[in-house]
Amino acid sequence: MPVVLESNRILLVTFLHLRTFRKFCTKPKLSAILEKQVQESIENKDFTAKRHPGILKHGVVHVPQYVQKAIQVVLRDKPVKAILEEGKSLARYLHGRHPPPEEHEVKAKKAQLEEMVELEMGVDLSSLGVEEREVVQKRKQHLVMKKLRQHIHRWRPVPYDTRHKVLVYLLCRAAADHAAVSKVLAEVKHRQPLFSPATVFDFGSGVGTTTWAVRELWQDAPKEYFCVDSSVEMNDLASLLLRDGQETKEMPFKGVFYRQFLPASSVRQYDLVVSAFSLLELPSSQSRLQTILSLWKKTQKFLVLVEQGTNAGFKVINEARDFLISTSNRENTSTGPAHVFSPCPHDLECPRFLDSRIPCNFEVSYETLPFGQRPKILQERYSYVVMSKGQRPSEDPQWPRLVSPTLVRHKHSICRMCTANGELREIIFTASKHGRIPYRCARASKWGDLLPVQIKPPENPAQSDEEELARETDQPS
Repeated sequence: MPVVLESNRILLVTFLHLRTFRKFCTKPKLSAILEKQVQESIENKDFTAKRHPGILKHGVVHVPQYVQKAIQVVLRDKPVKAILEEGKSLARYLHGRHPPPEEHEVKAKKAQLEEMVELEMGVDLSSLGVEEREVVQKRKQHLVMKKLRQHIHRWRPVPYDTRHKVLVYLLCRAAADHAAVSKVLAEVKHRQPLFSPATVFDFGSGVGTTTWAVRELWQDAPKEYFCVDSSVEMNDLASLLLRDGQETKEMPFKGVFYRQFLPASSVRQYDLVVSAFSLLELPSSQSRLQTILSLWKKTQKFLVLVEQGTNAGFKVINEARDFLISTSNRENTSTGPAHVFSPCPHDLECPRFLDSRIPCNFEVSYETLPFGQRPKILQERYSYVVMSKGQRPSEDPQWPRLVSPTLVRHKHSICRMCTANGELREIIFTASKHGRIPYRCARASKWGDLLPVQIKPPENPAQSDEEELARETDQPS
């Protein structure tokens, strides 16, 4: 029986993937025209197609050596093997986490389950005596609550209230957290080379992974790091790791502050505000949105939000994105205008959230910490948004972004992209149809890169990309 169920599951998944692929491919073909300046630069050999300006190449991310040395000092005489085993359990829990259920969701689900239980019990309460009715009602409530616990995610905060728990988080999540934040901030630096944050605000700063990434990218440019984390133990360890793991050593650079709570005043603003892997720690949608608004008011230029690339992580990122766009577009708003800097090339509703069960996420490779185990190269998927203060610049080309791995095939490459008009589009690039240089640019682009093309409406709406490819390769469509 299990073999049959597994076979059916595989067939269902295959069918859904094929249906999605057909949905993309049978749409009328689109024209993708390479940016003229990029075309000319490649022809003049200023750079190659493999190095076009939309590529956001980011290799394997390593935790900085000075941090690794500090961790080694901190872990001295600690049961590293046991901490690693606990870390695996914590990592699984965090990866499977859902946002806290809202009160209206619980009420609606409870009402639905009450109807279901009544049908299952098949008892006419009007025909029962008072005592029998009470017994049946208690039984019904017991069954409803039992089913409710099975259908509603039991969210609870993770208390990092001891040094041991903080060390567990350090070994199981710090390398992955740092890698995701590092890649997101690297794109900001790549696309805005003149931006150099003098002040940084880190909400949910944890063990200091954002500070590590900012220091790697902008060295000594930041003069102030304001770090907020509700855990005193997290703050203490973050400070200790910057001091080479030595309690008595002074901070090697000035301007680092640790607090447990958000400042009440929003007068003080920071060039770069980051919240990484913290939104799912908040107990409700209302608290998340209040926090996001507070962070936005503290933002001078960029607000960066990062979560794990699960459906839950994507959900809270998209919630924050939509909230900030709608808030900034209101008249007489005190926060000023805003636009999405990354990953979306538009400020419209997310097409992935509307039309797909797949979260909008991206991937980064990182090396695990070499304590209690041999270091390995792993991949971390994350969802994120970078919001920028002000209107979208008129010179922003709004290049489409690849939202899944490029499918490189014989004589053609398939790129699935989020476009400036807020739609998911798939284009099959071939050298004969698009030209040799655009084809090579598409072939070299990876998941998460920008493709420097302008997408135009179809010249022949009746013909699909799939039919065109079949014609070019002399295969039946």
